[in-house]
Amino acid sequence: MTVIFPGNYVSHLNAYKEQGVVALPGVEFYKLVGIAKVTSNLSGGGTLTLSIPSPDLRSDDKPRLDKSFIVPAGSTVYRTAIQVVNLKAAGTETVRVDGLTTTAGTEASLAASSGVFPTAGATTSFTGLDTDADNGSNVSVESSAKTITAVYSGTLSIVDTSEQAYVIVEVCYYKDAGAPDADDVHVGYQIEAGQSA
Repeated sequence: MTVIFPGNYVSHLNAYKEQGVVALPGVEFYKLVGIAKVTSNLSGGGTLTLSIPSPDLRSDDKPRLDKSFIVPAGSTVYRTAIQVVNLKAAGTETVRVDGLTTTAGTEASLAASSGVFPTAGATTSFTGLDTDADNGSNVSVESSAKTITAVYSGTLSIVDTSEQAYVIVEVCYYKDAGAPDADDVHVGYQIEAGQSA
């Protein structure tokens, strides 16, 4: 796990390396993005297993070391998103994020219209970092590690069989940062007996 700090944050967070950013003092923010490949037409509804793809795009000379899509314990999920690539439905089927602690609005759901999924995908609304349910919070605190999946209803069909088809899921969360260590303070050098002060 790596954490980057303001001033060094110049590109998107690397989900494979579990890279987070300190955007507020004492809080680390993370964005996991994973996929579920669809290699044949699916029917009857079901669950798709998600993985975080390895940055190594080659698959011909060695196995890809993809990672499981797991949100760690102690995480506060504040946004999810879902998108399909090269997939269509039979009618009004849905594809949604699943596996988080159930809180209203936490898991994004994408619904097809006449078999076509919206090109913008679906996201949950960011309502702030408040965990107070009375304020309509959209956050979900995970007391244990959660394996995230995508659940589809009905039929999913590949549009162009010569191209790859997959479901993309994003989960954004934050965690409390650890206590400061020796690198976070500037302690003067120790003076040995006999040295001038």
